[in-house]
Amino acid sequence: MTNEPVAAREWHTRARVRILTETTSRSVDPYTVRTFHPGEELEMVQWGREGRPVKRDAWWTSYDIDGAHIIKAEHVEIVEILDEVAPESEA
Repeated sequence: MTNEPVAAREWHTRARVRILTETTSRSVDPYTVRTFHPGEELEMVQWGREGRPVKRDAWWTSYDIDGAHIIKAEHVEIVEILDEVAPESEA
């Protein structure tokens, strides 16, 4: 059983993040290998679907599932939230 809350709606977070730990990631199509270095800043996203567990354990370089590079959340720090729709519904 998962401990993550379930999203009440489609959600996303787009943020400027800073890489904390050197990390290498691969994309699928096109296949590319990229190494991210500590101190590097870039825009990344997290998102999810209504009715699915809210997982914030990774950041993606884009919404393109095949073309994105994925980095574990523990390897980045958020510098600035650029756009966000919370997974909880508005009361």
